[in-house]
Formats: sequence, structure tokens, C-alpha cells
Amino acid sequence: MPVIRLDQLQQFAAINLLSDPGALGGPVVIPNCVQIVFNWNLSAGKTAHNVMYGRVSGVPAPTPGQAEAIRSALTTGAAWTALLPLLAASTSFSSVTLRSVHTAGQPIVQSTGAASTGTSPALALPNEVAVCATLRTGFTGPSNRGRIYIPGLAADSLLSGNVVAPGTVTALGNWVLGFTSIFSAQGYTWVIGQVARSAYTGSTGTLHPARAAGSVPVSSAVIRDNHWDSQRRRGLK
Repeated sequence: MPVIRLDQLQQFAAINLLSDPGALGGPVVIPNCVQIVFNWNLSAGKTAHNVMYGRVSGVPAPTPGQAEAIRSALTTGAAWTALLPLLAASTSFSSVTLRSVHTAGQPIVQSTGAASTGTSPALALPNEVAVCATLRTGFTGPSNRGRIYIPGLAADSLLSGNVVAPGTVTALGNWVLGFTSIFSAQGYTWVIGQVARSAYTGSTGTLHPARAAGSVPVSSAVIRDNHWDSQRRRGLK
């Protein structure tokens, strides 16, 4: 049996790859910004949310009227008319909520109109299945990009090879493309919201400096490919 000298052993430090060493606790606070949330009802009583941000020049004061105007614009017009038959009948775009995050503890205001329900006769895809839209800005790096996972599609958008049907990719792309003007009509510049982060040293020794809260305008939103994505928290388990 070999003998191992204890004074030659090197201490091992476990690294939790799921932790975020730069994260700060507490509520989201981003100057001059409003949180814009799309709310979806899925099958089996599940819900899904798309969280985005809009920026104003001063202190935000969102109203139910603004939330309803955004919801109404999202669920009318040619882009929505093309998308609606691709959404499962067990899916509905239920509401839009707004909340100022300029300071902590601000109230949520909600749209007032009725939910818009999908009309596809096909079975719904699993709740966790989604199509990802990529949000780009004028800057590079993970903190300057965003993603929206759009749920609720029906099985007739699934083609052989487990890819998204081309018509679905086009319809989703056209719908997402309208967000900029819809938000702008209510006085909001669509942005990537960046919460404050503390300085930390990465697992490879790289020093990441502290970052103040801020926002970066979204320059484009695209469906990059025809691959299905998933959000496991929306699943049935």
C-alpha cells in the first residue's frame, strides 16, 4: 500500500458553478427604468413571463393605461394575426404589467383588457418548450445582450428533425420586431436592464470590477435559428 505524505497535499476548494459571485441581494433598482412584463397562461395552470425594461428620461410613472396600450398593440395588427394560429388553444397572452424600478418598492400596474387565446387546433407543446429571441445592443459581451423565451406554441410548428417550422420563425420574428415601436409609443426606450454588481475574482483568477446599475438600448431583436429552446421552470414537475 503506497504511503502519501500529508504535507505534500494541496488543499482543494470546491466551486459552485451555479452561483453568481457578483450578485447583490435585494430588489432590482435601475435608474429611469420600468420593468415591462408579458404574462402568459399555459396549459395545466402554469404561467410564463417575459421580463424586459423600458427607459425614460426622468422618473418613471407607469400607468394602467400604458400597460393596456402595450397589451392591445401586441395583440392586434398583422404580426399578431399571423402568430395567433400558431399558439395552442390552451395558451393565452393574458396581460402586461409595468413597475418602476427607479427606486425599490414601487407598485405593479396591470393592463385591463381581456386575454388573447391561441387558435391552433393542434396539441400544445410542453410548457417548457419555447423559441428564443435574441436582443442585441451596440455593445458586445453577455451583459449587453438579452433573450426572450416565447412559450405556448402548438405541435404543428414542430417539423421533422425537431426544428421550428419556417413560417413560425417568420411570424415570431415579425411580432418581436414590433416591440421597439410599441414601447416607444408609450414613451419607453427598449433597453437591456443592468442591475448593480459587486467586484469579484473569477474561478480562473480574472478580476471583474464592480458595475453600477444602468441600461443599454436594444438595437435589434431577432430569431437567430430554428432550434427549440426550453425554460425548465415552466415544466410540469
